[in-house]
Amino acid sequence: MSSTCHGKCDCGKCVCDDGWFGEACQYQKVCNLPRKKSNELCRNPQGVICSNAGTCHCGSCMCANADDRGLIYGKYCECDDRECLDEETGEICGGHGKCYCGNCYCVAGWHGDKCEFQCDISPWESKKRCTSPDGKICSNRGTCICGECTCYDVDPTGDWGDIHGETCECDERNCLSTYDRYADDFCSGHGQCNCGRCDCKEGWTGKKCEHPLSCHLTADESKKRCQGTSNMPCSGRGKFERDMLNKVQCLCHRGEEIGISYKETAALKMKLVDHENRAC
Repeated sequence: MSSTCHGKCDCGKCVCDDGWFGEACQYQKVCNLPRKKSNELCRNPQGVICSNAGTCHCGSCMCANADDRGLIYGKYCECDDRECLDEETGEICGGHGKCYCGNCYCVAGWHGDKCEFQCDISPWESKKRCTSPDGKICSNRGTCICGECTCYDVDPTGDWGDIHGETCECDERNCLSTYDRYADDFCSGHGQCNCGRCDCKEGWTGKKCEHPLSCHLTADESKKRCQGTSNMPCSGRGKFERDMLNKVQCLCHRGEEIGISYKETAALKMKLVDHENRAC
C-alpha cells in the first residue's frame, strides 16, 4: 500500500483504490471542492488554468497526454517535452541528451537545440577558442558552442545593445549616453561607436563625445603657446592644466607666491588668457 499512490503498486504501476484514478492514483473521482476553488488551484503563475495543456480536476491538473508518453507534465502542465523531439528520428534530444521541461541538455560532444550537431573538437579546445583576451568565456556576454561564441541578443532587432565579435568582446551599449533601449544617442550623436568605444567627430571629446571642444589646438600645441618668452609653461608664473571641457589654460599663482604684486599677477593672467583666446 502506498500513501501517495492511493492504491497498490504492482510491477511499477498503481492499482487504484475505489474512488481514485490516474497514473499515480492522484485524482479523486468525486470532488468536494467548489468549481471556482478548484480552478484557482489549477492556475499557473500567469493565471492560466493548467497552462492550456490540460484540464483541471478537483484542484489538480490532468495533463493532455494522448499518446501515453507522458511528455506533458508538471503541477500546472507547464513542461512539454515534445519540444525536445527530433523531427527526423522522433527521439528525445536526438538520442544525444536528456530533456528537462522542454529543454535539451546534451551529452559531451553534441550541441544544438535538440542535440542534433556533433562537435569534432575537444571540450578543452572549444573553451580555448572561446576565451577572450581578458580570460573570460565569450567575455561573459555569450555562450560557447563547439569553439564558437554565440553572443547574447539584448534586442532581437539588433538596433540596441548590439553585442558582437569573435569572443563577444564588443558591446555597443557602452556607447549609449543614456541607458534607454528606445534612444538613438550613440556617442551623444557626435561620433561613431567602434567595438564599444566612441570615436568622436572633430570638435567633440569625452568618453561618449558629450563635451564640445572650446579649442581646436592639440594639448602640445596649446602648451607651447602658453610658454611665453621664458620657455617655461605659463611664463613660470602659473601652472598648465586642462578643465572639464578639455580646454588647456594657465592658472596663475598669487602674487605673494612668486614675489610680484597681486595687481601685476592679475594683469599677467589677463594677458595670458587674452593670448590664448587669440591663439584659439
